[in-house]
Amino acid sequence: MAGSNDQSRPYKVLFVIDTLQTGGAEQSLLANVIRFKNMKPVVCHLYAGDQLKQRFIEHGITVHSLGLRKKYGFPQAYKQLKAIVQKEQPDIIVAYLTRSELVARLVGRFSHIPVIGNFVSDLYSDAYNSTLSWKAKVLVPFFKWANKSTARYCKGFMAITDAVKQSNGKALGIDANKIVVIHRGRDSNIFRFQVPQTIPGKPLRFLNVGRLVPVKGQRDLILAFNEFLPACPQAVLHIAGDGPVRESLSALINELGLQNKVVLLGGRNDIPQLINEYDCFVFPSHSEGFGAATLEAMFAGLPVLVSDIPAHKELVTHMETGYYFETGSVQSITQALLWYKDNLAVANTMAVKANEYARQHFELSKIAGKMENYLLNMIITKN
Repeated sequence: MAGSNDQSRPYKVLFVIDTLQTGGAEQSLLANVIRFKNMKPVVCHLYAGDQLKQRFIEHGITVHSLGLRKKYGFPQAYKQLKAIVQKEQPDIIVAYLTRSELVARLVGRFSHIPVIGNFVSDLYSDAYNSTLSWKAKVLVPFFKWANKSTARYCKGFMAITDAVKQSNGKALGIDANKIVVIHRGRDSNIFRFQVPQTIPGKPLRFLNVGRLVPVKGQRDLILAFNEFLPACPQAVLHIAGDGPVRESLSALINELGLQNKVVLLGGRNDIPQLINEYDCFVFPSHSEGFGAATLEAMFAGLPVLVSDIPAHKELVTHMETGYYFETGSVQSITQALLWYKDNLAVANTMAVKANEYARQHFELSKIAGKMENYLLNMIITKN
């Protein structure tokens, strides 16, 4: 049964997620729920991994850690989550990521509690699935079937972009009216906006931030930067992030003789401060659920050169707030770098407009408020 209708207490929402590691969904969850004003959030993670747990607790949020070590362990996850639901008596359940979504939907259905699902990536696109291991690819059809079969148990869904809404809705046969777009946000207070300056003779410094995986397109960027250097020999490119293709990217840098020009910075936890050391942000990703790294660059005031994927088109308007290049095209990335070099003043003016747009549409407090209001409405409305 759902929580009591006695509103002497705030409505309670139980968030169910795979882990509390430092992924995008997990960090976004933390950023939003600590800003809730009218609901009591409770968090449960089903699987082992709790790097962010203490930060939730520090904000007075109860966290239930099941810590399952099996890859799936669905029967055990269902039994333990159901016990937590019986204890907490939430008014609504919000689930993130496929494993947790499947378990939460069944628990919610048999506990008569409304469930809200989440779409945080273009889950069934070719670009997204190209990064999966062969074992994971074999399981995609099964999980798509399970996802589609249980989607009807959800009262509604939140999607982080309209592109993600459309692609997942189509793949799973969900009425578009059941999916609301609630973007991810950023706290502008964390970023120091600097009006971009054009300084003649100053070497250009380019930055990319992202996990080192093929889908992020860093190989394309390094190849393009190599083609760009004859026109701008003093420029440097730094890439912040870590991941499984670090060795192959290092080998490429060495092969091209770019050791003094392209630097892999490794994983960084000071991105908001790091951004301000650069002149331009380049993001060549082949697929993104949202494009948070690009948004952070916009908040910091950097001109952005980005791939023309759907997620970026919801953040950036070509030649108004940034510059698009063709996804996966080394030649197009090279042309974007050359355009930036030859149009610094224009690019910097666009960066100011991009910052204004980011503050208007992606301020974290507004995003959190929109999510909370949506969940309250889903509790109050009967069907």
